[in-house]
Amino acid sequence: MSGGNQTRGDMTGAQSLLGTMMACGVDACFANPGTSELHLVAALQTEERVRSVLCLFEGVATGAADGYSRMKGKPAATLLHLGPGMANGWANLHNAKKAKTPLINLVGEHATWHLPLGASLTSDLEGLSASISDWTKVTKTSSDVGADMAEAYQKSMAKGGQIATLILPANTTWETGGVVGSPLPPEPLNQISSAEIEKAAAILTSGRRVAILTTGPSLVGEGREACTRIAAKTGAKMFCNGLNRQMERGAGRMEFTRLSGWGQVTLEVLAKFDDLIIVGTGLPVLSFAHPEFESVLVPEGVEVTKLASAEDDVTGVFVALSDAVGAPAESDVEKLLTKRTEYDLVTGPLTADAIGRAINKFMPEGAIISDESGTGGAGHYPITGGAIPHDILFLTGGSIGQGLPVALGAAIACPDRKVINLQADGSAMYTLQALWSIAREKCDVTVVMFSNRQYGILMRSLGQYGISGLPNRVPDLFDLSNPDLQWAKLAEGMGVEGHTCDTAEDFNRIFEDCMGRKGPQLIDAVI
Repeated sequence: MSGGNQTRGDMTGAQSLLGTMMACGVDACFANPGTSELHLVAALQTEERVRSVLCLFEGVATGAADGYSRMKGKPAATLLHLGPGMANGWANLHNAKKAKTPLINLVGEHATWHLPLGASLTSDLEGLSASISDWTKVTKTSSDVGADMAEAYQKSMAKGGQIATLILPANTTWETGGVVGSPLPPEPLNQISSAEIEKAAAILTSGRRVAILTTGPSLVGEGREACTRIAAKTGAKMFCNGLNRQMERGAGRMEFTRLSGWGQVTLEVLAKFDDLIIVGTGLPVLSFAHPEFESVLVPEGVEVTKLASAEDDVTGVFVALSDAVGAPAESDVEKLLTKRTEYDLVTGPLTADAIGRAINKFMPEGAIISDESGTGGAGHYPITGGAIPHDILFLTGGSIGQGLPVALGAAIACPDRKVINLQADGSAMYTLQALWSIAREKCDVTVVMFSNRQYGILMRSLGQYGISGLPNRVPDLFDLSNPDLQWAKLAEGMGVEGHTCDTAEDFNRIFEDCMGRKGPQLIDAVI
C-alpha cells in the first residue's frame, strides 16, 4: 500500500485500522476488550491475517505482546478497555519499556460526546498513557484512524523500540469515512561519530584492562558477533545487565557476564579493570538504595566512557568498533565460544542445581527460555550456559508477573520452537491467567514452577539490609504457605497438563517427557 492512501466510502474507522495494521506488518493482537472496543473486535474477527489472542487479564495481554515483539523484532498490538484496562496492564508495559520492546497499545475510549458526561469508567486515560508510553495520541475522527495507526507503528519502532499508545474514542471506530494509512518510513537511529568510535578503539588497544557493559541488540545476531570479535581481538571483558531483553546463549556463543544489582559483588568484579565502556545502557546501579552503600556501582579509579545510549544504533556501534580494532585471529575467537558441557543428572531432594542439570541435558536446540525464576531458580543459570544454543528472555523491569505472559507471546511468535518458562511461584500468581491463554492457543510451553513457597527475594533482602529479629523464620508477609499453592491443580483447571514433584529423579523423568512432545505443560517443582 505504499502507493498512497486507500479508501472506500463505507469503510469504518475500525476497518481502516485493521487495514493499516496489515500494511505495516502488525500481525498479532493480544486483547482484553470491552464495550468501547466492540467494532474493533468485529473487525479483528473477520481478519485471519491478524492473530487475535484473548487474555483474561490485561497484564497478560501486555506481557504477551512484549514476548511476541521481542522474538519477532516488530511490534504486536494490545487491545485494552479504557483507563482501568490500561492500568491493569501497566506493570508489564513497564517491563516492556525497560526492555526497549516495540509495542502498540490500542485503547478504547468513550465516544467523544459521551466522555464529558463522567460515566463510571471515565478516567484520565491520556494522562495514564503518558506515564508509561513514549508516544500517545488521541484519534479525532474516523478518517484519522488509519494515519494515526501508521504513525503509532513508526513511533514504536523508533529509538531502539518504544511503547506507542493510540487512544480510540468509540465513535471513531464505528463511523464511516475510514482511510487505510500508508506505512511511514522508519525514523533513523542516532549514529555515533567516527571520532567517538576511534576514542573507544584507542582505549581498547591501549593495553589497559577494559570492561564493556551493554544490553539489548548487542546480545543477539550481528551485535553479539561484533562483540565477540572485539573481545577476541582486544581482550576486553564483555558484561551485560543482569536483566536483558533477549540473549542468545549456549554452545558456540560467547558468554556475556551479567552484572548483579546487589552492590558489593559488582564493585569487586569491576575493580579489576581500569576502564569501563558503556554501550546502549546506563551506569551500573544498585537495584534499591542502601543506607551504607553508594548507589552507583563503579569502583573508584575506574574510568567510564559512555559511548552510546539505548536510543542509538547500538549494533552499528559495535560493528564500527570491531572494524576499528581490526579482525581477530580465528583461534582467539574460538577460545571465547562456549563449549557444549553436559552435567550428570542427580537424584535426591529437588534443587535448582538439579533442575539446571536436567534443562542442560534435555532442552532442545533453539528453545526459548522465559526466565522469572527469582531466587528459587538462581542455581540453574550457570549450568544452562553450556547447553545447546537457545534464547533467554529476562524480567527487564523487575515488575513481577512477566514470565508466563512473555512465554505465551514468544510461543505464538515462534510456534516451531519449544518455550520453557522458568517461573517463581509468588510472581506467577500475578498473571496465572496466562495459563488459560496458553492452553487455548495450544502453545508449546513447558512451565517449570520453582515452588519455594515464599517471596525469596525479600528474604534475601532482609540479610542485605541487616534486619534482625527474624531468625530462622519467614515473616508472614513473605510466606506463601498455609495453604500451599497447588500449581498442578491450578494448571489443570485452566487446561494445562500438570505435574508435581519434589525429587530430582522425578523431575528428570517428567522434564525429559515434556521436552519430547508438544503442548502446554506445567511442572510444580517443590524445592
